[in-house]
Amino acid sequence: MSMNKKIAIFPGSFDPFHNGHKHILNKALALFDLVYLVITINPDKITKTSFDQRKTLLENEILDFDKSRVQVLVNKDSLTAEIAKKLGAKFIIRSARNDIDYQYELVLAAGNKKINNEVETILIFPDYDKIEINSTLIRHQKFIENLKK
Repeated sequence: MSMNKKIAIFPGSFDPFHNGHKHILNKALALFDLVYLVITINPDKITKTSFDQRKTLLENEILDFDKSRVQVLVNKDSLTAEIAKKLGAKFIIRSARNDIDYQYELVLAAGNKKINNEVETILIFPDYDKIEINSTLIRHQKFIENLKK
């Protein structure tokens, strides 16, 4: 791996990985040579699927991406900043759709910087038509659809 390669991690619970995530991934690939999609624990969320299920689903969602530029990993026991350091990533990709997300991301970025001073958080904003996409809404829609069956 080249020392000049720009490597980033894009962490998330990805439950599920959706078009909003894919949109941010595409934007990240315009900036970075390699992006690790890191399926990780979010203590603020209760996930509906296992790590293995999410990994399989995510890998199926990114089949059209260059595997030398996008890789999927599972993180069950490390902090995001620690994973970045282990992978040689100098950047953490995050996204914010609104001021509430921004405030949350600001605190995370400061915490990650304290743990790993070499990492920078890059906040990528979604295009306007992608702002309302979020995993909770998708899970709720699926739940309602299943009730109607």
